[in-house]
Amino acid sequence: MHLIKESVFSLFIFLLQHSLADRTIGAVFDDGSFLYEAAFNVAIEAASENQENPFVSNVIRISPDDVVEAETAVCSLLESNVFGVFGPIHRTSLQHIQSIADYLELPQIITEFIEAQNRNWSAINLYPNHIAYSQVFADIIKMKGWTDFTIIYEGAELLPFLNNILTMQNLVTDENILMTVVQLPEGDDYRSQLKNIKMSGSVNYLVISGQENLSEILLQAQQVGIMSDKHSYVIMNPDFHTIDIELFKHGGSNITGVRFFDQSSENIQNFIKSLNEQVIDLSEGKIQNAVPESALSFNLALVYDAVSLYTTALKTIGLEEGANITCEDQETWNFGSSIINFVRTMEIDGMTGVIKFDEDGLRSDFEVDVLEVMSHGFEKVGTWNAEDGYEDTRTVIPPVEEEGSDSMKGKHFIILTALSAPYGMLRESSNKLEGNNRYEGFGIEVIEELAKMNEFNYTFDIQADGVYGSYDSKTKKWTGMMEKIMDGVWGWLAGAYVGVSVLLFILGRFAPEEWQNPYPCIEEPETLDNQFTLANAFWFTLGSVLTQGSEIAPIAVSTRMAGSMWWFFTLIMVSSYTANLAAFLTVESKFYAIKSVSDLASNPYGITYGAKKGGATFSFFKESDNLLYQKMYHYMDEHPELMTSTNDEGLLRVKSEKENYAFLMESTSIEYMVERNCDVAQVGGLLDNKGYGIAMKKNSPYRQPMSESILQLQEEGKLARMKDKWWKEKRGGGACADDDASSGDAQPLVLANVGGVFIVLVAGSALAVVCAFIEMIFDVWMISHTHKVPFREELIAELKFILSFSGDTKPVRHRESTGSKSSKKDDDDKSGDVEFTGEDIRPDHAPTPRSERSSHSNHNAHSRRQSNAIQIARMRKFT
Repeated sequence: MHLIKESVFSLFIFLLQHSLADRTIGAVFDDGSFLYEAAFNVAIEAASENQENPFVSNVIRISPDDVVEAETAVCSLLESNVFGVFGPIHRTSLQHIQSIADYLELPQIITEFIEAQNRNWSAINLYPNHIAYSQVFADIIKMKGWTDFTIIYEGAELLPFLNNILTMQNLVTDENILMTVVQLPEGDDYRSQLKNIKMSGSVNYLVISGQENLSEILLQAQQVGIMSDKHSYVIMNPDFHTIDIELFKHGGSNITGVRFFDQSSENIQNFIKSLNEQVIDLSEGKIQNAVPESALSFNLALVYDAVSLYTTALKTIGLEEGANITCEDQETWNFGSSIINFVRTMEIDGMTGVIKFDEDGLRSDFEVDVLEVMSHGFEKVGTWNAEDGYEDTRTVIPPVEEEGSDSMKGKHFIILTALSAPYGMLRESSNKLEGNNRYEGFGIEVIEELAKMNEFNYTFDIQADGVYGSYDSKTKKWTGMMEKIMDGVWGWLAGAYVGVSVLLFILGRFAPEEWQNPYPCIEEPETLDNQFTLANAFWFTLGSVLTQGSEIAPIAVSTRMAGSMWWFFTLIMVSSYTANLAAFLTVESKFYAIKSVSDLASNPYGITYGAKKGGATFSFFKESDNLLYQKMYHYMDEHPELMTSTNDEGLLRVKSEKENYAFLMESTSIEYMVERNCDVAQVGGLLDNKGYGIAMKKNSPYRQPMSESILQLQEEGKLARMKDKWWKEKRGGGACADDDASSGDAQPLVLANVGGVFIVLVAGSALAVVCAFIEMIFDVWMISHTHKVPFREELIAELKFILSFSGDTKPVRHRESTGSKSSKKDDDDKSGDVEFTGEDIRPDHAPTPRSERSSHSNHNAHSRRQSNAIQIARMRKFT
């Protein structure tokens, strides 16, 4: 009885272990296919996470296109009860394994192109169907309006991808399409064939080739002279966006391609990282960084998606036992066809987009991004899917810029900067980096965004001394970087200021409503005053520039319109100034002394202090007219040993226990440091408030588009997100996060797309002139109509006065007679009303009875009342 219990227990343990055995997924890869094997292993590991019964990989390597080794590998995999077979890559061995798998009803998962595929086969192919794929480029060609183009292909095996393109001519009824099909010769020299294409006069090219030869084909096309601004290319390779386009983006050719996924997405970057780690293990450390950050191939991503799709199906079905068949038995797997049919009904989101199959088991329903080569790199211009076809996602298609225009498109700039965290830093990478890729940081990313928006190229020129520059009052010159770019003042702004001021003065003379009665107590004054004297006009515009306002308020429509345009102009200019000029460009600034700085200057605790030598902070103290800051400047100037060459050196001196030292620097740099060094702190508030910016040469035509782009980045909130990224996330950010930290990040502006503020100002001013003229004409017509005087006579008189510029007092030419007014007053007097005048209010006389007044005395009294009222009004005015 005891032995029976032990046997039952042992059987139970055996069954439990058997039921929880690892689920094996087999794969056959060609020798040297480290990347495919690594992608397969990474995907298996990802599918096994949090699984009680994990998946394991069983990979067998074979010689390329060796059918004997391929058959042996499949039979060997069957002995481990695999759930399916992946691979291989090469066509001959792949097709041989496909025939074996089909006979045994063993699922074979393929990620390579196969022209012919039967629905009843056991193969599940994730590669997009060639007919649907060719339709992508047929629609792109229709969008471009090509009626004459040359198809350049490399090998006969690629011809199926041209299916829907070659049949385009049969579908077009309005006009004929002329196609020329050219096959490139074997080898690596295509120049002779490309020269023949050039001689044919064709300027539009559809190119399909192996990825390994694509760059060389484009390079030789450039060498023979068919890659200029009059040539257009459509590249059919799905990995087109992984090639280096540095040599082709300045030639002017329009180059279009597609991609299935964005290389910069987080899941792609994580996959690349895991992939490189697997390759290191498989190659025993011989291969490092096999896949660069932006060079993941479409086929490798398909391997990952294929494993994800198949393992998801197995999990859903709940199948725990693999194929219990062998090559010798020649039996089929009972569950094989069921698994295949179930997979073909599934739909998942993979790295290469949505994965689903049509009724024939083909992947025909997919989506791709359409890319174009710009001067700054690849740019997404549209999308394509099987349901909607091609859809252009560009809001504005920029025109081709003429040579010598102010546009930044296609131009190359030298960007002067210094390595100072977090604005500019050396990129951390185990690879050898070249060019602009060597640097990263807040300032670097801002330039990248501006380059994308304005389509220009750039090269960073790192200043070894790190001196931004300041103005030397002795030599009357700028130092550092500013010396290289600074040679003027704001001439355009000064011109606009003078122009608008004079315009307001002239408009004020034209506009009738600006001529106001200076004495409100008098209904019919002899003169009218105008508030827009030349001095007042300059004062009004200056108050707007300095955002202080003015006591002068425009009254007429024309002057209000001109004033509004000027306010809008100054809003943009002041914002641009804040965003584009460095702090040291301001000589006169607004300062805020704080208590802690006063304590530091008085030095009661023996604390020494300093700043970066030749930096903006030191220049701030030097140029300050504040006595306290001048005192601190002289202290630092007299103690050069307290100055540092870099901010990092200042940080080390602050943290040093040997020295009681305080370091003065920009608040943004302090924020960056205190986020990463928890043993230092920012003391006190801001000494003053200035913005960072990009300095340019005087009268540079590129300043305005750069200013507008920066404002756009600000209003879209991108600058704020960049600051959070480089201050609080990258390079150890957030280690010393403070809940009470200041929320002083830049906020996006409400103002919509800004542009051409000078044009807006000129247009608004011109409209104001028209309004002033219309107002004047209408007022002259009303006067001529009311007083029955000739319109021409009145217009000439009005223009003579306006153009005489004889002051701000205007005589009234048409006034009602005084007698009529007196008669009216006499009639009112007869009604019994009592009226007191200057003559009536006398201490030594009693009021004279109205009945004793003569007509003459009544007239004199009225004149005295008017004179008295004028005197009172004048007293009130001057008081």
